[in-house]
Amino acid sequence: MIDKIAAVLTNPKFANFAMNTKYTVTTESIFKATGRPAAIMLDNNVDKDTRKYAATKEGLYQMLCLGIYLTMIPLFFKRYGFKLAQKILKGDKDLPVFKNANEYLAYAKIASLPKNERNGHKLLPKISDTLKISKEDNLTLKQHLLNDEKPPEFPVAKGALELSNLVGTIIGLAWIASELSNYILHPLMRKLGFENKNPQHLDKKV
Repeated sequence: MIDKIAAVLTNPKFANFAMNTKYTVTTESIFKATGRPAAIMLDNNVDKDTRKYAATKEGLYQMLCLGIYLTMIPLFFKRYGFKLAQKILKGDKDLPVFKNANEYLAYAKIASLPKNERNGHKLLPKISDTLKISKEDNLTLKQHLLNDEKPPEFPVAKGALELSNLVGTIIGLAWIASELSNYILHPLMRKLGFENKNPQHLDKKV
């Protein structure tokens, strides 16, 4: 049993998953959206109506958080955070002039594959035919992908994206979600029939 757990934890795919902010936050939000309401409903020390109210409200809030996170990160923080990093590190070999974050992600995805699986990959056309690490390099990044056993990985680019995701998580979940919940959750709860049936003291309990 321990060997199986160790095999999962040391698997490169699991490691990449664990180090990806988007994946981990999404997984955490899904667990919260299901686990917390379930735990609330199992609490027999609270009356049934209060449990239903609290569980529904918690589930809706976690789904709201997930929705905000998944829309804000790709539309704003990933795009502009990566651009900001490129401006700060302009001319640095650790961060070539990728057109945008999606081009880097396509490159990183292909670079992580064995050499024999890269040629003809569906993401290959997303990478510029002229993009180089520097002017002095004789090969383009696409040629590095097709010819090198271990193409350059550019951890600075990955770090810039993860930092953008982290900032987006803090702003999106700690600030924007809490503000929007005041305008979205109560109307939803009323439509579901909870707010009308539920006296004001229930909010204090939950």
